[in-house]
Amino acid sequence: MNIYIIPPLNNLSLMHKGDSYFCLAHLYMSNKEYKDFFLARRVEGKFITLDNGAAERSLVTIDDLIDIVKELKPNEVIAPDVLFDYKQTVSNLYSFIQRLIYENLMDKVNIFGAPQGSTKEEWLECYKIMLETPAVKTIGLSKISVPYCWGGKSVNDTNIMTARRECVKFLRDNNLLAKPIHCLGMGDPTEFTAYADIPMIRSTDSCYTILSALKGIEFTNDKVIQRVKTTNDYFEATLNKEQIILAEKNINFLRKMVKKGI
Repeated sequence: MNIYIIPPLNNLSLMHKGDSYFCLAHLYMSNKEYKDFFLARRVEGKFITLDNGAAERSLVTIDDLIDIVKELKPNEVIAPDVLFDYKQTVSNLYSFIQRLIYENLMDKVNIFGAPQGSTKEEWLECYKIMLETPAVKTIGLSKISVPYCWGGKSVNDTNIMTARRECVKFLRDNNLLAKPIHCLGMGDPTEFTAYADIPMIRSTDSCYTILSALKGIEFTNDKVIQRVKTTNDYFEATLNKEQIILAEKNINFLRKMVKKGI
């Protein structure tokens, strides 16, 4: 698995510790330094995933995403999804595909789908639709909707590891891992040891390696790593030297987890 690192705006250089680059559309639109950072990565030919901001409750419009795709030219873009809303997410996906066709962008960017639903059954139906839609090249397993649908309505960044492992096991047992999978966000980084032998689990992104450092939490194998909920002020934080060192330790721990099977 590859990893993406999502740091605060004042520590963007930590993003280089990942394998690829995860661009949040709402920050691209609102912060010039952030925008310039990603335009520079495009010039360098780095792999960029453009996120629609749904997890941050800052969903941008289709027009916004199209404008960014035209300017940034990311490798893939997450189609507009609506948390827990299966029907609207599917409708948005189809509308987004049609818009990309109209704008002559379908051959310039891959579509990344993020299944939604308020029940396991709705989520699976949404997932299967994305599997059957040729334009969708990658599917993301949300740290919010998967725990809600697969983990007993878990909310507030809880039960991410257990619920997503259950989800992946079901998909694997039922031959539904037919497109590359990205794990959106994380709770306990040891989650990923369960996927090391599953080639279709492609990557994960997270700010938690850094958020935990801000809270003085060091990742280790000796204890359960309790998730601290991400709040909107995270992106305004600034890490001091000690916190940067701890963040780098946590990033290295995560990298070991995605390479280590159980």
